[in-house]
Amino acid sequence: MAKILKWGLLSALAIAVLIKLSLWLSVRSIMNDAIAQLSPIMDISYGGITSSFDGRVGLEKLTVRVPAMRDSVRVEHAQLKFNGLGELLRFKESLAEGKFPEQLALNLKGLALDVHGPFMQQLYDAPAERSLFTAWSEVNCGKVRFIGTTELLDMDYRTFETDAEISYLFSPGQKTLQLSMTSDTRDMAELKVSLALANMSDKPGDLRAHPPQLSLVTVEVNDNQYQRKVQEYCAGKLSMTTEAYQQAAVEQFDKAMRSQRVALDASVLEAYGRYLKDPQSLRLELSPNEGISWEGLQFFEPKDVLGMLHPALLINGEAVTPLGFAWFDPNALKQTLDNDRVVAERVESNAPTPQYDFVDVASLPKYAGKRLQFITHDGTYYQGVLHKVENGKVFLSVQFGVGSAEMFLRLDKIDKVRVMF
Repeated sequence: MAKILKWGLLSALAIAVLIKLSLWLSVRSIMNDAIAQLSPIMDISYGGITSSFDGRVGLEKLTVRVPAMRDSVRVEHAQLKFNGLGELLRFKESLAEGKFPEQLALNLKGLALDVHGPFMQQLYDAPAERSLFTAWSEVNCGKVRFIGTTELLDMDYRTFETDAEISYLFSPGQKTLQLSMTSDTRDMAELKVSLALANMSDKPGDLRAHPPQLSLVTVEVNDNQYQRKVQEYCAGKLSMTTEAYQQAAVEQFDKAMRSQRVALDASVLEAYGRYLKDPQSLRLELSPNEGISWEGLQFFEPKDVLGMLHPALLINGEAVTPLGFAWFDPNALKQTLDNDRVVAERVESNAPTPQYDFVDVASLPKYAGKRLQFITHDGTYYQGVLHKVENGKVFLSVQFGVGSAEMFLRLDKIDKVRVMF
């Protein structure tokens, strides 16, 4: 019996050593191939290979240097994490079959970039095209509209050191994918972004022809020390008190949003002002309707946009209500002549009023080409020209001026339909 136990233990130890050796050789082989293929554009080096029986494999002291940029990225420990050793061993098989692994996480500890280096200059100093996303980062800081590397150095930032993780969980049966991205940058902030995708194919090659449906997106910023430093820095440059600068920052944010045709309600701007006073936590969540056309949101009324996106905003853990906005034309005249107003009212009063009648959902195919109004069971309102009815869905062409956007609705979600005569 003792010999059986001894040989059993020796066999288990031998298997463990073989697995560790196999993992080490596999990672070294993959890294050697990557280093050889990428050698014309970058130099990659690492200090050691790590692995564990719970499904982890990684590299220590990883350095990626790009001679053309004269800069480098340094990572103390880069690691791939799987749900167990079996998933790790099947990883290469999934790649060979052209399929997504069901679970994967990339963890980066101690990712470092020099603020004065070319990489950071490309990220921060390159002119950014104005958009709804860049509106959040515009500042009122004298002649400076966006914080660049010069301003970062003035605020005593020398090296950005970040712990980051990107992970996903794929469910082939339900065709759903949960994606999560977290980064915690020292002396700046913690950023969390999570996405939920539906109708997700297990083959990357199918994504272009059949893109997945975004069902949930969440963005969260915690302990925003960077915002505090920006306020202190810009208030000093403008010789303003902290309170005065915070009010100016809210006005700058409102101005930046209006330049993108969005005028936020007073309740939202007031909540943003409270956040600037104490930037502990900001969380924005969107649960878009199925079949939504992101490019066509500008063609809908603000209340309908909110009904399609279902937004939720929390400032320091407190929900902001009500959420609202109005479309704003930055090129519109601020004043209208009285005569023009009278003429406009006269034209509007003479215009015929559209007439709508309710129709049966089953009879929709015969109304192709007609302008319809759809009301879903949850009370959401849609309007557009019916293109076709196919595979249990209605396809709409939403038109506005010379622009148009395509979207679809599932038949089982439609409660009422009205057609214009």
